[in-house]
Amino acid sequence: MSSLLFVASTDPDRRLLVLTVEGDASSASELEPLRLVLPAVPAEHALLVDLSEAGPLDRSCIDVLRDVAREAVTLGLTMIVVCADLARRTELILADLDTLVPVVAAIEQAVPLTRVAA
Repeated sequence: MSSLLFVASTDPDRRLLVLTVEGDASSASELEPLRLVLPAVPAEHALLVDLSEAGPLDRSCIDVLRDVAREAVTLGLTMIVVCADLARRTELILADLDTLVPVVAAIEQAVPLTRVAA
C-alpha cells in the first residue's frame, strides 16, 4: 500500500510555495503534515496545494483539507487548492472547500489569484 508523498517547491519570483501531493491516502492522518507547512510558508508567499496526482479522497481527508484551509485563512495566508481531476474537484467544491479557499483546475489558473490576493 502506498502512502502520500509531499513535494514542496518555491518560486521566489512569483512568491509561491507549491506543495504537490502524490499517492493514495489510506487515512485522514496522512494529510495532517499539511498543517506543518503553514508556518513554513515564506512571508508574502501564497501556498498552492496541488492534489492533481493524489488518489481519491474520502470525507475525512476532505475535512482535514477544510481545517487546514481554515487555519491558513486565520493566519492570513493565501491558499489555493489545485485539482485537475474534475470528479475530485467537484467533491471538494460540494464539500464547500471553495468557501474557504479557491479550488481550481490548474496551477496556471491559480497564479493570477495569488497576485490579486497579494
